[in-house]
Amino acid sequence: MTAGPPQTVVIVGAGLTGLATALFLAERGHHSITLVDLVSGTEGYNSNAHDPVPIILGRHRETLRLLRLIQPPTASEASSLFLEFRLADGRTISYHPPRLPGSWQWIMGLLRFRGLAWRERWTLLSYLEQLWEGARSLPPDLDNHTADQWLESIGQSPMSRKQIWSPLSRWLTGNHLERLSASVFVHQLAEIFLQNARDVFLSSLHGSIGDRFLTPLRQALERKGIVPLRCAERPLLRVGPSGIEAIRLPDGRRIQARWYIIALSHRELLALLPEQLLARYAYFARLVDLEPLPEATVEFRHRVISPCPRLVLLADNLFHRVVLTPTAPGEMTCRLSVTVPPSLEELPDDRLLQAARDELQQLYPHDPPRGTLTGTVHRNQQAALSLHGGVTLRRPLQQSPLPNLLLAGPWTDTGWPANIESALVSARRCADIVDRQSTR
Repeated sequence: MTAGPPQTVVIVGAGLTGLATALFLAERGHHSITLVDLVSGTEGYNSNAHDPVPIILGRHRETLRLLRLIQPPTASEASSLFLEFRLADGRTISYHPPRLPGSWQWIMGLLRFRGLAWRERWTLLSYLEQLWEGARSLPPDLDNHTADQWLESIGQSPMSRKQIWSPLSRWLTGNHLERLSASVFVHQLAEIFLQNARDVFLSSLHGSIGDRFLTPLRQALERKGIVPLRCAERPLLRVGPSGIEAIRLPDGRRIQARWYIIALSHRELLALLPEQLLARYAYFARLVDLEPLPEATVEFRHRVISPCPRLVLLADNLFHRVVLTPTAPGEMTCRLSVTVPPSLEELPDDRLLQAARDELQQLYPHDPPRGTLTGTVHRNQQAALSLHGGVTLRRPLQQSPLPNLLLAGPWTDTGWPANIESALVSARRCADIVDRQSTR
């Protein structure tokens, strides 16, 4: 078994998180980096190469920062759009955040939003103002209640929870109100809607994760002399009394480094970790409690007279959101998604396709899609992370109990649901830890 020269960092996983971590470190002057690419590995949570780029919020600052870093100057600009809600009676209501300073943006945005009854808007505004002024505080046991229970306690009607809050929670977190932790939901609402006006603005990027993120990241790393080592089989971690001592690749090479960063899905991480770590540390053992949520998506292209991007959240419908993205002049790609509960996992493709066609006809009553709609059904078994009560305590921080082992990925504890922003926040935190320790 041969060993190469010691490295500063070994990163296992060359998906979005691993590539971003390597670039963040390289940008800070760390060039002794080995990036191990598991050919069979997938990161999940809509960050794989073939996944379309999701709608980006202005609050997704790490995502926007990375795009500015890796996109060439000639890259096409993102298209702006508004958040739309399709109600049970067929009306479509938009949320238009006003460009106002401070708290005025969410006060006026809430007052003007006709998706909620006037009385409920006023009740919610009064509740938020009391929190803002300190006359009222959030319940200390929010994590023991569901988001649905919390919304009911602050005066939101069953109709509003069904038509507005439920589609919103499924878009933001992939979770239904009835299972979503109230503390997680409140945190997301505060982060996105109660900060700066630009945090609520939406952007739509054409292309896939591979086109807009993975390929530019690999090219940026190649220019810095960092090329991933492709492995068809899982490497082995060698654990010593003071942490990880080395990593052994399938071809027999042994790589030693000061830092080891695992940027895989939590299931692949569990398969990689030695059993002694799972038995000794609750930090690792709790990973088995993380529960991915599946999603089904119907995708097809069609022609429209005036294509423009749209994000429509649906109420009282099989699907919970529709994303429409222009792909060519006069052509639109439409994706209708549903977070699949266990009872719908066997929902046949033909029913999904017909329901998607019917929904598209309702979205375009005056300009229906032209031609035969030939669609494709995609099923993603790891689209979101279940965020029920107590799950935050099970999502690991970047620093593991082993001093030289860090974890990165959208499923780690970043304050975000398991999405691209979460993946990149975890990558930045790992780079911060390595950089901070290296300067001591």
